[in-house]
Amino acid sequence: MHIAVPGLLALAFVAGCASPAIDGTVVDERVDCDANGFRPDWARIIADSGSTGVFVLWEPDSGRYQVSDTVRHREGQLPASTFKPFNALVALQTGAVADTGTIIPWDGHPRRPEWDRPLAMHQAMAVSCVPWFQEVARRAGAEAMQHWLDTADYGNHARGDSIHRFWLQGDLRITPGQQLHFLQYLDEERLPFDPAHQRAVKALLPGDSTATWTIQGKTGWSIRTDAQHGWYVGWVRRGGRTAYFALLLDVRGPDDVRRRTTLVRALLHREGWLGSDAL
Repeated sequence: MHIAVPGLLALAFVAGCASPAIDGTVVDERVDCDANGFRPDWARIIADSGSTGVFVLWEPDSGRYQVSDTVRHREGQLPASTFKPFNALVALQTGAVADTGTIIPWDGHPRRPEWDRPLAMHQAMAVSCVPWFQEVARRAGAEAMQHWLDTADYGNHARGDSIHRFWLQGDLRITPGQQLHFLQYLDEERLPFDPAHQRAVKALLPGDSTATWTIQGKTGWSIRTDAQHGWYVGWVRRGGRTAYFALLLDVRGPDDVRRRTTLVRALLHREGWLGSDAL
């Protein structure tokens, strides 16, 4: 499997940058976008919020790959907690846990109230419990983890020497473009994992929905590095269509952490994927 970004940029060139009409609710109008899918209006929204970063949106139906920064969408960063869906797939595939309901006991070390109790995978994903996923990575083992990083073509495949920290402060890197296309393959159950495991992990991703739209995804926050960054990656559905998004922000304070989700919702609302009830 190869999900390289350049071919998608070529698709963006062919498709142009007309705004999508989603279930008849969005006017089809031209937007300020160049042949490489650059959206300076998105860049202004991010800058005006007080943050710096990049937003990427991939719309397979129209073949449009659009970015707020033509350089940073290729920038690899630690995935932090956005690695949890991949980690969950490996855990299920290797039998490190039998299913999403398997309970892993608390190790007794106080961290956060929502983490300090026995948890199953669906609970651990909901509260983004780091030690739970560190434990299943240990159970899967270094050899199996490296096999699946290579086989699923995840980021730069770099596991390094630490089986329980490599996505938090190791050498593993993934770009925004790789993030959203990994999620597309997960959503479409085209990753090289058992389809039943992919369906199970999809169902675990936190989200929100109304009668007209659904959003699911995973946040991440790299806090074990000098230059911190935050993620929000996932997909949105409306009118029978699906788009995949990735936001990467520089984190300089708590406002940037909160903006991971609020900026994505604002940008998706601007593009007609979310209604005003999402803001």
